[in-house]
Amino acid sequence: MMKNENKFRLLIVEDDALVRKSTAGYLRNRGYETIEAENGIAALELFRKKCPDVLITDLRMPGLDGLELMKTAMQEAPDLPVIIVSGMGTIVDAIVALRQGAFDYITKPVQDMELILHSVERAVRHARLVKGERSRQEELEELVQKRTVELLQQNKMLEREMRKRQVQEAMVLHAKKEWERTVDALPDMIAIFDSEHKVVRMNLAMRDRLGSSYLEVLEIPCLFRQLSRGEQPARCPHEQTMSDGLPHTVELFDKLKEQDLEITTLPYQDPDGTLVGTVHIGRDITARKRAEKEKERLQSQLLHAQKLESCGQLAAGIAHEINTPTQFIGTNIDFLDEAMQDLSIFIRQMEKIRRNGPADISKQIGKALGDADWQYLSEELPRAIGQSRDGVRRVASIVQAMKEFSHPGSKEKKPRNLNQIIETSVTVARNEWKYVAEMDLDLDENLPSIPLLADEMGQVILNMLVNGAHAIGARLGDNPEAGKGLITIRTRLVGDTVHLTIADNGTGIPEEARPRIFDPFYTTKDVGKGTGQGLAISHDVISKKHDGHIDFTTETGKGTEFVISLPVNGGP
Repeated sequence: MMKNENKFRLLIVEDDALVRKSTAGYLRNRGYETIEAENGIAALELFRKKCPDVLITDLRMPGLDGLELMKTAMQEAPDLPVIIVSGMGTIVDAIVALRQGAFDYITKPVQDMELILHSVERAVRHARLVKGERSRQEELEELVQKRTVELLQQNKMLEREMRKRQVQEAMVLHAKKEWERTVDALPDMIAIFDSEHKVVRMNLAMRDRLGSSYLEVLEIPCLFRQLSRGEQPARCPHEQTMSDGLPHTVELFDKLKEQDLEITTLPYQDPDGTLVGTVHIGRDITARKRAEKEKERLQSQLLHAQKLESCGQLAAGIAHEINTPTQFIGTNIDFLDEAMQDLSIFIRQMEKIRRNGPADISKQIGKALGDADWQYLSEELPRAIGQSRDGVRRVASIVQAMKEFSHPGSKEKKPRNLNQIIETSVTVARNEWKYVAEMDLDLDENLPSIPLLADEMGQVILNMLVNGAHAIGARLGDNPEAGKGLITIRTRLVGDTVHLTIADNGTGIPEEARPRIFDPFYTTKDVGKGTGQGLAISHDVISKKHDGHIDFTTETGKGTEFVISLPVNGGP
């Protein structure tokens, strides 16, 4: 079967026939050629026969699961974009899949097929770019290799001619000019090294990168030490190429210029085929690295948003289920309160009868009241009913907070009461902090409503509260006599800016971690206790979505204070 070169071929792997057929039909109607497989084993066979451009696979399948299928396919086709679509995977599965090379991860059920279409379109664009880049690189490598061999052959011929005609100086100058015209025009850094790792030739881009004159460059013993400002790879790729005669690639970071570099070494042979050195092709890959980090950040946010959505749905369901029994418990307490009042009136009447009635009746009534311990019950029953009523009110307030917290938020900023969002978040997170800390709310009652994404701002505050409680818990350890810590939340209006301060007296942030606490996936917590996404997402919500600012001060062993500044007008 010949592939239609005008269409991109998609291999869809799904053991649910209905999902598989509907997905294939939808993408086929959008101009893509689709092939289908009901399990991983059948998919691998189709993959090897049909050579698809994009692989879309479920995660959990009998025989060969999605991760194993992806791993095998990417070993045979390293540039193949793989999109995982699963409804059974966990957040850990998603992270593992992305780290192993998955292009995207989509959770089922897919409510909007546009999500799959968008992912496929990005994967197709990625595939085009990768193919184009690889083709360009192969052409360039072939050109350099070919031209290098040609130049060596020509140099040998020139040397013979120079000896014959005594025009050595003119011919060397001619060869040098030809090299400069050919290689200096290339944007990549190119140099030739002999077997002792001494520079033979290099182009203008390489000399500019090193910032040295040509004569100074000739004295450099190792190019990699110079480019990485003293930090070499574990083994020099020049030595590896000289050892096995194969190309090798390493990545370096130039601290001085804050750029990422990719260096490739290719075998350099004389006309007789003898390995006499290496050709180095250096490339600035800073933009590519930044794009990869941005992709990782966006994927992290997507996974976190999906997790929050699931948690919100669960919270809403729990709140609904709790609400009904809370209502009839409250009704019963009201009934008991009224019954107690009626009973008290009856007992007072009995007391009056006991005082004024016949002696034998008075004695029997007194004994009955004593046996019932009415004196104690008359004091404790109203107190117990009042405490029960307070408990029901407390449950109702928690249910209301859960409803507010799980309510789907708007994607557009709307005027919101920041104090109310704080109080709701404090109520929802109460189980995280109540055992280790006291809560001090110092909220400005005159704070104006400001444009906010309420659900995302609530998640920021929740992240801060949980982090503060964990820091205090870590400081207290197993020492119950140390007493509880303190979390303080304060709001103030300063000019045209609202300041939100969240402080704790926990362990503080370690000095080595302070420059990286807002980086995605960075965490100071033990494995399994933190994903490193909370503060990274909080920073993104404050700075990018609200045009605000977040900063912190911290002292080891004393605590941490986060200060969030939000513009009253909501920013641009």
